[in-house]
Amino acid sequence: MKKSILSLLFAGACLTAMAQDIRSISSDGGVRIDMNLYQNTTATINQSNLTYSGNPFIEEDLKEGIVTIGEDNKQVFFMRYNVLNERIEFSKTNDVATLKALPKIEDLVILLEGKTYQYIESGNLPAGYYEIVKAFDADTFLLVEHDKNIMEVEQKSSYNSGQKSKIRSSETIFFFDNKNAIEIDNHKKRSVNAFPESTQSELKSFIQDNKIKFNDDYKGLIAIIDKYITL
Repeated sequence: MKKSILSLLFAGACLTAMAQDIRSISSDGGVRIDMNLYQNTTATINQSNLTYSGNPFIEEDLKEGIVTIGEDNKQVFFMRYNVLNERIEFSKTNDVATLKALPKIEDLVILLEGKTYQYIESGNLPAGYYEIVKAFDADTFLLVEHDKNIMEVEQKSSYNSGQKSKIRSSETIFFFDNKNAIEIDNHKKRSVNAFPESTQSELKSFIQDNKIKFNDDYKGLIAIIDKYITL
């Protein structure tokens, strides 16, 4: 029977501890997907000429990462996360000409460069790939949706007529609790708006008393969610 998305998320988040232990592991348990067969039958990604400037990837260079299928079957591939085209590209070799796209299914959890990703369709979350920043328990998570869009260059004159469009990067952070996703700002004052009004005053005091900082490592958000869970 297919595992629940929450169980898979929790298992996926626990993979981060394996970042320094990349190796091929297989098991008879869990969901079985023949990734070797999938790689052989899926069409290679076309490497088209770029009509824009900017980086569509989290990291352009291929890196070794782990794909976990279900809970027990793990395989190592060279991978990169193509955010612009909403796909994770993988290959057995460190060669972009052989890249394929992973299937967009919830059973696959990806550990890449110390970060955990999963394709999620659950509750009110928009379907897509998410970075699992923190699993607080089997029902509560901090998720980041990375996004890249092509911004067209306005052709005001012949001077900029040859300029390429540019990629703009953004992210949306979600506090995911019991299948309910709420956008949360990585900000000292606005972050508390994601929580019930009855808890906001205490959370504000917690932030002030502990001098919580809200940086790109999301530690500030992790701290206030940890606090919220105890209220």
